[in-house]
Amino acid sequence: MVSEQNPLPEIDAVTAWAWLDAREAILLDVREAHEYEFENVPGALLLPLSFLDADCFPPLGEAKVVVMCAVGKRSAAAQKQLAEAGFGKLYNLAGGIDAWKKAGYETQGGKYEAMDFSI
Repeated sequence: MVSEQNPLPEIDAVTAWAWLDAREAILLDVREAHEYEFENVPGALLLPLSFLDADCFPPLGEAKVVVMCAVGKRSAAAQKQLAEAGFGKLYNLAGGIDAWKKAGYETQGGKYEAMDFSI
């Protein structure tokens, strides 16, 4: 059970990257589609929090699930929702995609194409 005394685990970007590189984890991005299109982590699966339904979430076996958003708040809500539905091995990426970029890891998307430099 999730409570203030039993918080769900958070990990940093370095740990997340190591798990992804070793193919020990899946990265679940719970931001909205427009945010994901603007910038995302290569290989991340998009499932916006606004559409997250734990009853429809697929069983992932032994894989760790790293949940991420922009800064870590929506991903914590998604992590809690999935944990309360009985899913295990859920980790919140502390600081979200912002922390990922600060750690020097790659992102992709239409971030540059989406910017309007017209005057």
